[in-house]
Amino acid sequence: MKSLFLGVCMFMLTGMQAQITITLGSGTSSSTSSPVASWYNSSANESIYTGTEIGSTGTITKISYQKASGSSTIEPGIKVYMKLTETAVSGTTAYTIGSLNFNNYTLVYDGNLPNSSTTGTMEITLQTPFVFSNLSRNLSVLVIGSTCIESGRPQYRYTTTPSKMSAGFTDGSIGCGGTNSWTPDSSMSPVWERPNLILTLASSLAIGEKAIDKNDIQVIAKNGQLQAFSKKTPIQEITVFDLSGRKLAEMKHDSETVLLDLNLAKQILIVRVKTNDNTIVNKKIVF
Repeated sequence: MKSLFLGVCMFMLTGMQAQITITLGSGTSSSTSSPVASWYNSSANESIYTGTEIGSTGTITKISYQKASGSSTIEPGIKVYMKLTETAVSGTTAYTIGSLNFNNYTLVYDGNLPNSSTTGTMEITLQTPFVFSNLSRNLSVLVIGSTCIESGRPQYRYTTTPSKMSAGFTDGSIGCGGTNSWTPDSSMSPVWERPNLILTLASSLAIGEKAIDKNDIQVIAKNGQLQAFSKKTPIQEITVFDLSGRKLAEMKHDSETVLLDLNLAKQILIVRVKTNDNTIVNKKIVF
């Protein structure tokens, strides 16, 4: 399992379709603020997950959030919208989505967020699957909440990002008395904490195409160097990103083993490895 922004947990073939489960975020802290703030009648949370983190294209068919606690079994009513965006961060000042920009979002789910147990993965199947087609762009997920829970509110796992990649709105009235519903012109306040998100992507495979053995490609960090190696095919290129998607280094090569010297402070990196047969694999490492 790849944790923190790139966790590919399952790869299975059904007919001619590959299904990948990707976990974005490995933080274990929790809050009642996102993806839905059920202290309020009305809330909103917009979070950005970069193409670098996701690492695979395909059709998003399901999403899940990680519930950490909460005794209530009331299911929050939510609407989930998605869009492709070139924006990688929420910024540092409050913003509004705006009615015109809101037209660029796709409503992918309108229903309840499961809440059947005190902890666990709460999964929803999108009523309108969303095509994530371009790794050079990012995924914006906007969750509009419409349920206030008096007690035992659910708390969800989040990850503190190195830049503000999430923003939220509440109606301002704790205790289920708010009447200020979210609109595209409502002010969204950027925060560091982004809810962990599990994506299920489906992608069609051409006849004769093989599922990629991602375990063949390994990346390790030691003494200021990245070492990447593949047993089956030479490595063509290594690209290194930070968690906000900013490119830090790139190296072209043609060997089964590649060494890359990096003069970087200790941090978490996403390393994209491309082999000569055009296999692309993303690895998360602590440098």
